[in-house]
Amino acid sequence: MGIGKEIEETVEIIKRVLDSWKYNTIMIVSSLIIFAFLYYLLVAKVADKDIWISVIMSGPFFITFSIVSSVVLAGLSGILLAMTWFKFSEYNGLEGGGLFGFIGAGISAFGVGCPTCGAFLFGLVGMPLALLYLPFKGLELQFLGIAVLFISIWLTGKSIKGVCEITR
Repeated sequence: MGIGKEIEETVEIIKRVLDSWKYNTIMIVSSLIIFAFLYYLLVAKVADKDIWISVIMSGPFFITFSIVSSVVLAGLSGILLAMTWFKFSEYNGLEGGGLFGFIGAGISAFGVGCPTCGAFLFGLVGMPLALLYLPFKGLELQFLGIAVLFISIWLTGKSIKGVCEITR
């Protein structure tokens, strides 16, 4: 089966899961919470809760890309959470738990904000200056997190499709 067909099937499964108000609400609420957390990491810790200070410190491209990728990461994480919740509440015996995607969201959180913000997170694991050595100062971690979330959503969709017929 071609990659286009796989993507099409995954999108159809996502649409069917999110047709339910319950899972749609889970997706929206969790996306907003995750975005708020990522925005907090981007602005509040270093720029004293002012986005314009962040722009001055890190540059408009960096901050714009960080905000856009935060929206994408939050949306994908919300979709993954809704799909995982669907799997466990509707079909209790399915394999896989979506952990792979949540690891991706965690990885990408290390790349949100400026290298100083990342120093705080990387400092928790003993590598406070790690972002300074990356060529794009952490933006590559956001790409990696997005890719891992896409893969996890695809795998979760495959596991749902392979076991059950989604009912509305």
